[in-house]
Amino acid sequence: MYKKDLFIYGTPQGLPSLLALLQKQLAGYQVFARLNQLFVVSGVQQALSILTAMPFPSGKNEIVIEQPGYHLYIEHLEAYGVPVVGFRRTAEGVDMNELEELFRTRRIKFFYTMPRLHNPLGTSYRTEEKRRLVALAKKYDVYLVEDDYLADLEQDAKSDPLYAYDGGERVIYLKSYSKIIFPGLRIGAAVIPDALVPTFSRYKRILDIDSSMLSQGALEIYCKSGMFDKHRHKIKTSYSRRARRLHTALEEELRRSGGLFTYPAGAGSGPPSVHTHLALSGKLSPGRIIAALKKKSVFLDSVDRHYLASFPKEPLLKLNVTNVPESEIEQGVRLLGEAIRSQGRRK
Repeated sequence: MYKKDLFIYGTPQGLPSLLALLQKQLAGYQVFARLNQLFVVSGVQQALSILTAMPFPSGKNEIVIEQPGYHLYIEHLEAYGVPVVGFRRTAEGVDMNELEELFRTRRIKFFYTMPRLHNPLGTSYRTEEKRRLVALAKKYDVYLVEDDYLADLEQDAKSDPLYAYDGGERVIYLKSYSKIIFPGLRIGAAVIPDALVPTFSRYKRILDIDSSMLSQGALEIYCKSGMFDKHRHKIKTSYSRRARRLHTALEEELRRSGGLFTYPAGAGSGPPSVHTHLALSGKLSPGRIIAALKKKSVFLDSVDRHYLASFPKEPLLKLNVTNVPESEIEQGVRLLGEAIRSQGRRK
């Protein structure tokens, strides 16, 4: 099907027929972009690398990133010595006054954020927070880089991305296909504001000429055949069941814990995603709980790598049941609760 495209270099933007397909698909997420603003990228990580390296019209050079945040991007920023400012985000959201002070006093190039189903917190911004973020970005000449990597798993049909409140003036929208299809595909989409398109295109061309034409062709066939929509529905349904089971099990352990931990859904904000977090009381050690659970074949990853080296770390446990058999979720949460209470008794 693509013999005319595979044996020549493509364009930095991507396969034209795929771009047209993605444009229509993104409209379903309330992201209405023109074709000239849309780029196929080799995963969200590539888009972030380009945005970090390229100059912005403002001439500013500092990046604000949520803490905790996306660990691979944190590694990238620290490895390349990029000027970066950590900004605290909790289950309750963010301090907008503190963020405004950063925008006002620092040379902020862009704010990298995961408004929907944040990793590792599992929480989402409320509508009023999204509106305030966009207003602050416009007021202080700051761009917002929106990583909407789990857009396909959103359960609330009324929840829109940041981009919907901006219209593409200040929000750079990034979407991954790794989570909904498979990571090896290495395909993502980036919607770039008009003012940044020429520079982004130039830097992308220098970096890789074009993203893999084989992967782009595979994604187009997958979408046109109807397999993408079918698979998305299947994954969304499966993850929703897992999230409800996780929510119910955590509610039970929350009642037994006697205040040893809190978590977002326990505060009345609705069922969590397939990933969420527990905030431990100050006397508990996440490292010891992780070590104790490992002996019982319950594996938790440390949250430390989700923080900049210089940023104070919170006593959090991150939970993920994406690959856990549904029938074992309750048992894993029960063992987690026992480990927390056991350590609590020793204090």
